[in-house]
Amino acid sequence: MHLTFFISIILDIAIFIAVMMVITGVSSFFIIKDIQKEYKKVYRAHSKFEIELRKLVNLMYKFMAHSKLEPYNDVVIKQLPHEEKRNLLKIIDEVYESVDKESEETKYIVETYQNLEEIRRTRDSKVIVFNQKITLFPFNFYVKIMKLETFHTFFDKQ
Repeated sequence: MHLTFFISIILDIAIFIAVMMVITGVSSFFIIKDIQKEYKKVYRAHSKFEIELRKLVNLMYKFMAHSKLEPYNDVVIKQLPHEEKRNLLKIIDEVYESVDKESEETKYIVETYQNLEEIRRTRDSKVIVFNQKITLFPFNFYVKIMKLETFHTFFDKQ
């Protein structure tokens, strides 16, 4: 009598543990997939931003030959540290202020600058969502295991 009761309890506990392990495994799979999906979104937006930044630097340097843009003319933008990219964006903003926005010759520069600003806003919003998501449980646990880092934004916090 006691033996069958004891075996029944052990069997119930074993089934409970097995079910919990399956639930944990399935939820881990979906959490990791979600983190990867969000990371890819941010990475794609970041890549588009860097491409547009490179294009704008080339255009501005080619048509305006501004001395502040010269150090960035032959550099790989993707390899620049974040702070250097922020400085480059400030320089671009300064140079853009001197652009004649009504001129037909600078029409493409104005359009590219506006595209860059739109991509920057999109990228920064995705970065904020991603960074917020990975600070919450259970995502923060998996992010530590996956060794992912947070992205930085390009807007000034006020």
